[in-house]
Amino acid sequence: MARPKTPLLSATRIADAAIELVDRTGDIQMVQLARHLGVAPSSLYSHVTGRAKVIDLARLRMLERMEPVGPAHDWREAVANLLRRLTTLYARHRRILPLFSTTAVACDRSLAVYEPMFAALIEGGFRLDQLRLVVAMVEFQAFGLAQGLPAPAMSDHIRETLPAYTASVDHSRYDLATATEFSVAMVIGGLEAIRTHPGGP
Repeated sequence: MARPKTPLLSATRIADAAIELVDRTGDIQMVQLARHLGVAPSSLYSHVTGRAKVIDLARLRMLERMEPVGPAHDWREAVANLLRRLTTLYARHRRILPLFSTTAVACDRSLAVYEPMFAALIEGGFRLDQLRLVVAMVEFQAFGLAQGLPAPAMSDHIRETLPAYTASVDHSRYDLATATEFSVAMVIGGLEAIRTHPGGP
């Protein structure tokens, strides 16, 4: 049997193409994705139900590319490991992040990435009702770190009337590695304070 001129579609190939497309254009549209893959839109729809599924596949593919997060000795290590790895991953694909914020994680293989942290938090004595809040906070931190500081508003009027803000802008230097370690220390310190006060939030 002759080999097809176009490689057969697969979840991995679709996800890789989607990541490439959004890295270049900032969006994923099914017609453009089909064109990028060199197939007809009908062929694409025979493998995925729509754009939300493509985004879910892209998220899974990115998490699969991330340095593995294995079992941690304690919750602090689990939090630090996940925050650092997510930040590094997201920083490589900043343009896809807004798309992730519009779709929930639905794949069990994607959710499995977070399991070591859930387990470490339980072992560390965090309440069960706090677990998803902690993981969400780590995700939010990684999203923000990857995107960096927004361009500051500045004018002569602002310099004259807002000296503290002006000082913060004048001394602002954003380095991803430094910012990540600052965030790791801040998150772990905050969680330690909550953990040592069981009646807290």
